[in-house]
Amino acid sequence: MLEIKNISKSYNKHESPIIHDINLEIKTGEIVGLIGSNGAGKTTLMKLIAKTKKPTEGQIYIDNIEIFSKDNVLNDVGIMIDMVFFPHLSARENVEFYLKVNNLESYNHNIDKVLKLVGLENTKNKKASNFSFGMKQRLSLAICLVSEPKLAIMDEPFVGLDPNGVNTLIKSLKEWAIKKGMTVLISSHQLNELEEICNRFTILKHGTLKEANLGQEKYLKISVKEKILEEDEKQLTLKFKTIQNISEASIYLNSESKEMSDIINYMLPKYSLDSTETIGDNLYDYFNEGDC
Repeated sequence: MLEIKNISKSYNKHESPIIHDINLEIKTGEIVGLIGSNGAGKTTLMKLIAKTKKPTEGQIYIDNIEIFSKDNVLNDVGIMIDMVFFPHLSARENVEFYLKVNNLESYNHNIDKVLKLVGLENTKNKKASNFSFGMKQRLSLAICLVSEPKLAIMDEPFVGLDPNGVNTLIKSLKEWAIKKGMTVLISSHQLNELEEICNRFTILKHGTLKEANLGQEKYLKISVKEKILEEDEKQLTLKFKTIQNISEASIYLNSESKEMSDIINYMLPKYSLDSTETIGDNLYDYFNEGDC
């Protein structure tokens, strides 16, 4: 569906590229999360896919067509990057106008559904110029989704949605991706929501891209200040069934273990507790450990 080959973007030949030698392939029906700190190049990459910027090097293909080689390649692409709407029109009028100017009026039947999805069904004749920031964001989201695009590019789609709206959006995107074969690339700082919806994740760091290899099994870890004696290792393993491993001064339990408190109490007469933690890759690890 979407293939990015050796994409680089520089604004000045004397400066380092904003993004450098990016390669990414997203298959039909995948929902891929794009994460990274501010300034990492996420929005630049999305604007290249949307053809609002042109790469310095490389190619971008949608359905095996290089997007800069011909016009009208993005007819089946929904884009939510910047908020684009007419302030003098209502939410409904904005969505209707978008479908009309793009010859997509066959999707008029989706207008009520998508306005309800983003929580704008009761705005009636209120002009978009009088919307809050969150409402404007949701209007952009409605425009992105109304034509059931084959590919949706979404930059921070959860901003402005309340928890119920976020849950509804996650459910709807999953359903649409399955039923319509819709492919989605989402950039967001709301990592919990991304973990709920995405099949996999890519990380932009200093303009380069890598896969986030999530899925490593998580463990609970108890660390003490002294090296655990061999005879105590044997007793702990016999007494507590959720212990996965004991190494030096640390005890590893499976993530669902209910024995942590009992193990700590068992250890305290002889050992000094140092720390407890959950280990295993998740999106927050990449931020907290400086990988982004």
